[in-house]
Amino acid sequence: MAIFCYNTDMDIGRLSYYSRRVHRVAMLFVIVLGIIQMVTGSIMKYPQMFTGIDQGSVRVLHFDVATYFSIAFFIQMVTGLIMYIAPKLIKAFRRPSPPPTI
Repeated sequence: MAIFCYNTDMDIGRLSYYSRRVHRVAMLFVIVLGIIQMVTGSIMKYPQMFTGIDQGSVRVLHFDVATYFSIAFFIQMVTGLIMYIAPKLIKAFRRPSPPPTI
């Protein structure tokens, strides 16, 4: 089944559920890529401490990882926004329950 298929029974609760799942995966990518960014950034900032490492390769790795980091961070931001808004929308569009009968 394709990820971007048209589903007629998609509701806000399901959207929030899938957003939560995608958010977790994006978070793992952000953490791993962020650690790579941190290490390569430190190597570029303090080249005198890392004399045996090629600075050009580190710079290329840092810039290449930055693209994927930005994409993963954007996905995490969008899914986080959906998770923030979804409960408010569910509460706003909830049908009022009928009054209790005695």
